[in-house]
Amino acid sequence: MLKIIKYLLLDILKSKFINVYMVVLFLLGMGLFNITDDSEKGVLAVSNVSLIIIPLVGMVFTITHIYNSTDFIRLLLTQPINRNLVFMSQYIATTLSLVYAFTVGIGLALILFTDGSYSFQILLNGIFLSVIFSSLSFLIATMINEKVKGMGISILICMYFLALYDGILLMVIKAMSDYPIEKYTIALALLNPIDLCRILMMFSMDISALMGVTGAVMQMYLGTLLGKLLIYTTLAIWVILPIWIARRKFSMKDF
Repeated sequence: MLKIIKYLLLDILKSKFINVYMVVLFLLGMGLFNITDDSEKGVLAVSNVSLIIIPLVGMVFTITHIYNSTDFIRLLLTQPINRNLVFMSQYIATTLSLVYAFTVGIGLALILFTDGSYSFQILLNGIFLSVIFSSLSFLIATMINEKVKGMGISILICMYFLALYDGILLMVIKAMSDYPIEKYTIALALLNPIDLCRILMMFSMDISALMGVTGAVMQMYLGTLLGKLLIYTTLAIWVILPIWIARRKFSMKDF
């Protein structure tokens, strides 16, 4: 398994996409820090942009890589190698390459322009999102054989988490504004990993007060140690559940 991971990882890291992704993140981080003299505003801008770029790039790259590697996967399956090892090798190598590009690109910008404040939370959020959306991409590619259809669904899912989900959530809150739905709203927030990472960053920078009542409610229920543990547990579930289902589908898939 380690030999397969090493070969796949070296092959992916040689690709222009990962290197361009890393450089773009670094230049983007530099640009955001240079347009403001306040390092905290720069950190917040980098965090918000990362929450948009990582899911979109992660899904597009991962699902494209999986479909392009179909012939190689078939070749591996003709060898006396366990299917689960082939699947997990692909997943680990692809995910590690995304994590590497993000941590180096954004990490260098944070090192150059900040004193380290909030850097750990930004990097942790980025790693979680890279792994989560890689897991979702593997699930989509395993269940759908057509490349175009799989790409379309992955982009739709990404757009749903980035924009549509928050819009639907706001509509629900507005429609039920006469009722005490704060707890239910927080429960719904657990269904979106991007929102969870945004909440963690909000708590880390202590800016929940800027969100008024909503921020106060989130701080009350999720700002505690137990609340943060719930968020991290939910993020872990977002990582494990899709890849577990994908692995089971892969083990029974007819190539």
